[in-house]
Amino acid sequence: MNTAGPVQSEAYRAALSWLYDRIDYERTRPIGHNPFRLERVERLLHRIGAPHLKIPAVHIAGTKGKGSTAAMIDSILRHAGIRTGLFTSPHIEQFEERMRVNGNIPAPERIAELVTRLRDVLRSADADEDDRIPTFFEVTTLMAWMLFAEEQVEIAVLETGLGGRLDCTNVCRPLVTVITSIGLDHTHILGDTLEKIAAEKAGIIKPGVPVVQGQLPGQADAEVQATAERRGCRRYVCGRDFAWVDETPTAAQASRRRTQDVQIITPTQTLDRVSVPLLGRHQAHNASLAAMACELLQQSGWSRITSDSLIQGIGATQWPLRFEVLEGHPTIVLDAAHNPDSMRAVSQVLMESEWKNRRRVLVFAVSSDKDAVSMLRLILPHFDAVVLTRFLSNPRSVPVDQLTSLATQLRPGNVSNADFVHSADGPGPAIELARSLAGSDGVVVITGSIFLAAEARTLLMQMSKSS
Repeated sequence: MNTAGPVQSEAYRAALSWLYDRIDYERTRPIGHNPFRLERVERLLHRIGAPHLKIPAVHIAGTKGKGSTAAMIDSILRHAGIRTGLFTSPHIEQFEERMRVNGNIPAPERIAELVTRLRDVLRSADADEDDRIPTFFEVTTLMAWMLFAEEQVEIAVLETGLGGRLDCTNVCRPLVTVITSIGLDHTHILGDTLEKIAAEKAGIIKPGVPVVQGQLPGQADAEVQATAERRGCRRYVCGRDFAWVDETPTAAQASRRRTQDVQIITPTQTLDRVSVPLLGRHQAHNASLAAMACELLQQSGWSRITSDSLIQGIGATQWPLRFEVLEGHPTIVLDAAHNPDSMRAVSQVLMESEWKNRRRVLVFAVSSDKDAVSMLRLILPHFDAVVLTRFLSNPRSVPVDQLTSLATQLRPGNVSNADFVHSADGPGPAIELARSLAGSDGVVVITGSIFLAAEARTLLMQMSKSS
């Protein structure tokens, strides 16, 4: 295992090529209703020794916040001395970021080896089963379980890819399940109401397994409650069974915050001055979910988890593209917000004192299956100018001229179109234009899609190394 960038060996490149030849619903929108099924993945997992039945899991679903919550839980468990496997998606720069053991990504040669062995398993399966070819995400999930088994992981922390009920992570055997949030996203697959989406997310709830739940809209809360009751599960609801309180920062901290201090209150303890290294009230909420989930693990026999590991683990969490601040002139913020709920969370952070009295420029691109109108309506009033662009790594990006038309219609009434709306073809030109528009004391916020934020981050890291 390593943490360095991959050496591009021929075997590694061939492995990635084979992986990206799978059907990839991160790049291609499924046609029709939910195309996913669990039976194929479960059969294949049994062919590799059924690791999903041997390694207990923490299973996390949600419209937003599930990646951050997963990262915090993983960090808490590692600080308790528990060997973890973390499975998340999508990756930012390297494919192998999707599967980590004790915080480390596998080396490129390990990826090539896993692919070689998995291809042999799939060939054997195809010989005696008439079924469709596994998707990119299904194959990635299988690889993660192979890696976790071989690395003797004690607990796997699993983020669902899409929905929950039919997500291929849903064959795990969880010790606790977490539902972080529910909003309107992926409506073409999960349903067009909060109740339908909640039913899909609640599909991860297993009989008798405790559920940690974020603050959900009324219809969604009722759906999760009904599912938990049917399956005999105790629910722990944020704001009712556990909570967090923002601890007032000093004047200096308030003017330039890179972390936030919160108090987390659970049924058995109060954790004071928990430093959350991710900004925004939504991240304080996620930290409370992580603490509650880990407290339940401690109560179920994982006695190595203590209040110290809870505090230290949350404080040490590293999770890029969640209001990630890159210092400079201008300051650049990267955020993976990609739906109205997450855009609202970004807007709330921008209302804090540090960001208010500076010239702010937005760089925005979005996937074609997202609610671009609602996202722009929420975020544009917080900016002095916007640069509309597209990401290059995924074909789902909305054309720049279409976004320009939307932003022109939705621009704040006190600015002219010429001063406010700009465009650029790709993240590189967009960043350069936004920097010039913001000025050395301004702020550039890059958001709208994880694909845009990831491409921009890669470019900015390369620029930093070469300067």
